[in-house]
Amino acid sequence: MFATFVFGVAVSPLNFYLEAIGCGRVIDGGGGFSVSSYRSNYFIKLSFAHAAYTSPDKANEVFDQELNHAVKVIDVTPKINNEGLTVGRRAVAILFDPELNQYYASVFWTEGRFLHSINSSSFVHVTQFEKREF
Repeated sequence: MFATFVFGVAVSPLNFYLEAIGCGRVIDGGGGFSVSSYRSNYFIKLSFAHAAYTSPDKANEVFDQELNHAVKVIDVTPKINNEGLTVGRRAVAILFDPELNQYYASVFWTEGRFLHSINSSSFVHVTQFEKREF
């Protein structure tokens, strides 16, 4: 079934459609956050979030907490920007949401005092969204 999905994506590339945007305040050690919700042409949901913290150290602390909660860490690397400079840390992981009782794929990274994340039940969707947008 997975091979069929990958073949389908190769034939008909993923497209993402914005469905909603929300924002608020980070409760512990931060400023604001925003979350954008997308749906793909395969009807799979994806979210993209940004959170601002008081310092790069606090953003890295939250990054480490996410790593510690991961069911499986797939990759941890430096986050490189478009100019080839290291701007933070990046991780790819599988996490579990107990409220929804489901696993999800996540790519998250720090950039100064910011923590960004892309989450979806589909690992392929997460990696393709990151590739296209960042």
